[in-house]
Amino acid sequence: MPIYEYRCESCNAVSTALASISAIPTEVPCETCGKPSPRILSRPSVHLSARSKTARLDPKYDKRVDQAMRNTPMADPDRLINRRGDSTKGRPDG
Repeated sequence: MPIYEYRCESCNAVSTALASISAIPTEVPCETCGKPSPRILSRPSVHLSARSKTARLDPKYDKRVDQAMRNTPMADPDRLINRRGDSTKGRPDG
């Protein structure tokens, strides 16, 4: 279900409402002052997974990361993992 935005004409506060596409309210009461607020056109939002965000990166990015890793041995993730040590030490078996 999409989220619609409404702007109050008296106090300029923006309210949101979750509604189905078949029953879009043209006005909702303002959350601040309670007066009717007409619907406004807002920017659409798309939520991407981490994998799809990574896939959309510029291919040059991988080369830059590899170069930075070679130039900065302290930033090596394997070094940090090895430095952390065994995380199972001191835990009772459960």
